[in-house]
Amino acid sequence: MERESLDKKLPWENRLSIFRFVQNPLKYVTDEDEFDCLPDRIPLRHDIGIYFPAYDDYMDYYQFDKEINPEFIKRLADMFEACVNQGNINAKIEFYNLLKKFPIINYHRNFIDEISKRRIVVTPQIKELGRWMVMEAPDREVVKMGIIILGISHDVDSIPLLKSIAKHGEFTYYVGLALYELTPQWDLMLIDIIEPLYYWGRVMAVTLLLDYSLREEVRKWCVRYGFRHNYSPDYNIEDCMKQGDILKDMRKEKWDEPLLRAVQIYVVFLLENARYSYKNGGEVIRLYLKYTIGKRRGYVQFHIIRQLCEFLKITEKDKTFVENLNMSEEDYSDIWIDVYKEIKKPWFQKLLGENRTYRTYPYTTQERLDNVVRNLGF
Repeated sequence: MERESLDKKLPWENRLSIFRFVQNPLKYVTDEDEFDCLPDRIPLRHDIGIYFPAYDDYMDYYQFDKEINPEFIKRLADMFEACVNQGNINAKIEFYNLLKKFPIINYHRNFIDEISKRRIVVTPQIKELGRWMVMEAPDREVVKMGIIILGISHDVDSIPLLKSIAKHGEFTYYVGLALYELTPQWDLMLIDIIEPLYYWGRVMAVTLLLDYSLREEVRKWCVRYGFRHNYSPDYNIEDCMKQGDILKDMRKEKWDEPLLRAVQIYVVFLLENARYSYKNGGEVIRLYLKYTIGKRRGYVQFHIIRQLCEFLKITEKDKTFVENLNMSEEDYSDIWIDVYKEIKKPWFQKLLGENRTYRTYPYTTQERLDNVVRNLGF
């Protein structure tokens, strides 16, 4: 018997598996738990006072100075081979303990490269190990590697299992990587998974779509929706607009409503961050004004026009922001003319002249404006 051959407790013994927790988190919540906390409750690597799914991985993902010890990767691969080819329980324990101690976001590609270099043949034992890690492991890093293993083993039958664990944002990115290996429909499947999700797991999954999907409908989805459901669109809106080539859609004569709303959010983002450089900024703003002037009014348009007024006042003395947004002289001139014509129109003057204490029930005008702008990206 496996248990009788050991003189120490198994690291996964008598603990709640993460998979079971994800299936029914409310069943396991106590007064001290957060709804989306995981039962292994490991210390946060990037502590912001509360656990948010995938935040640690998101922060590590953008740290480009990672140092990966090649001896660690070789040792991990040795233990992997021993536990799947020889059924060595001690190797399985060491493999498990190595995995749970170190965030795999920092080294999983190195591990896969090492496995590929060794030309390890995919066996039923490898698929069985991957499924066991996903369904039975009580430690999140082990679950993540299990997901990766199911992907590289091309275990198509595991797709329903992967979709199930992906509903928790901590694992969505890894499921995206696995689906990429398993099905040509991986990107469409990943969109279905992440549409109801919020925050960091969603952000990381969108990164996969932008980097690897060649499908036109996915590109369009990323431009219109990829940056939504975050704390702020700022976290990945530039990636969505740049890699998704928003100008391709903006240069068309007819815009759909989701595109228009996405462009509004992007214009607000560009104006609030004009101290940084954005290659397409000038053309985006000019095309937005060209499309909306005379057609669009209301709080969002009022906010954008007012922001542009402030922008133009600053650039009269300092052209740095103009250069940062890569505005041509022609774009700058067109924007200047459009804005100063628009601020004289009755609809703009009406909103401008309303006292901040004037109530448009249940908010003041300024409160309503602030609320509309704040919720743009959601």
